[in-house]
Amino acid sequence: MAFCTQPILGQTSISAFNFIDNPAQAKLAALGGVNITAGKDPLMFLSNPALLDSTVLHTPAFHYLNFPGGVQAATVGYTFEGLFRGVWGVGLQYMDYGRFEGFDPIGMPIGEFGASEFALVLGYSEGTEVFRYGANLKLLGSVLESYQAYALVFDFGVNYYHPDLDLVLGINARNIGFGLSTYLNNQSLQMPSDLRLGGSFKPEHAPFRFHLSLRNLQGREVDFYMTNPSRNRMDIGVADKLFRRAVFGVEILPSEHLSLRLGYNHLIRKEFETAAGAGAGGFSGGFAFKVKKFELSYARMFYNIPGGSNVFGVSTAINEWRTF
Repeated sequence: MAFCTQPILGQTSISAFNFIDNPAQAKLAALGGVNITAGKDPLMFLSNPALLDSTVLHTPAFHYLNFPGGVQAATVGYTFEGLFRGVWGVGLQYMDYGRFEGFDPIGMPIGEFGASEFALVLGYSEGTEVFRYGANLKLLGSVLESYQAYALVFDFGVNYYHPDLDLVLGINARNIGFGLSTYLNNQSLQMPSDLRLGGSFKPEHAPFRFHLSLRNLQGREVDFYMTNPSRNRMDIGVADKLFRRAVFGVEILPSEHLSLRLGYNHLIRKEFETAAGAGAGGFSGGFAFKVKKFELSYARMFYNIPGGSNVFGVSTAINEWRTF
C-alpha cells in the first residue's frame, strides 16, 4: 500500500504493493522472512515458484498472521496436477489494515474507512533431474478508501538440486510487471521488484539444514526497510550494507513429524532498533509438527523490543483422506 505526504506530481513514482514481501506463511516467517530454497511446503511457491513439486501435491493450506496495531493477513493455497507435465499452485494473500477515521480538508470527521491489499497468484513448475524452474502470475490490488490501484506482475525461479548432496541453489526474480491502474491520475507506481539468490545445505546424517538468502541484488537503493529522506545511506558501513541484504535460517529436524525453525534478518533488526536497543528484533523462530492427517505450524517474528508478529498455519494432504 502506498502513502504519500507530499503533493503528487505528474509521473512521480512511488513504491506500491510492498505488502507482497510480508512473510504471511509460517515456514517463511520462521526462517527470517526471505527464502527461496526451503521446499516441501504448499505455500512456499509464493516465495519462489521453483519450489512447486510433487511433495506438496493436492495439499490445501491456510495461514493467519497478526501484526501489532490490529493489522491482519491471511494466506490460502492449493497445489495440483493439471495441464502439461508440471505442478500447479493457486494462492491468495490478503492483508487487512483495519479501520481508520476519515476527515475532510477542514478537519471535520466524515466517518470510517478501510484499507486492504491482496495478491491472487497462479504458479506453475516443472523440472529435470537436477533443475526445477517455475513462474508465478500475480494480480496485485490495493484499496484505500475510494482509491484503488492494480498491477500484473510475474515471478521467475530456477533451483538446482545437487545429485549427491542435500544441497539446493536458487535464483528468483520477483514482481516484474506493470501497473493496470493507479490511485490518482498521472501517477506512476513502482513495482516492488527484487532479485534474490539463495542456498540451503544439510550435512549428511546431521539433523540440521542451513539456509542463506540474499535479497534485492538488482542495484536498487534498499539499505532501508522504511523510506526516510532524513537518513543518509553513506552513514551505513560496508559490512552493515552487505548484511542488510542477507537473511539466515536453520531448520532442526529431530524427526519426520517435527521441525524447528530459526531465522535472522539483519535489515529488520537495524531498521526497528530504538534508543532502548533492538532486543530480539530481527530474530524469528517457529515449528511445524504433523498430527494424524494435519500439519500444524507456528512462527513468530520479532521487530523490536515490545512487538512482533505471529503466524499460525494448518495444511493437510487430500490424498491421505481418500479411502479408495
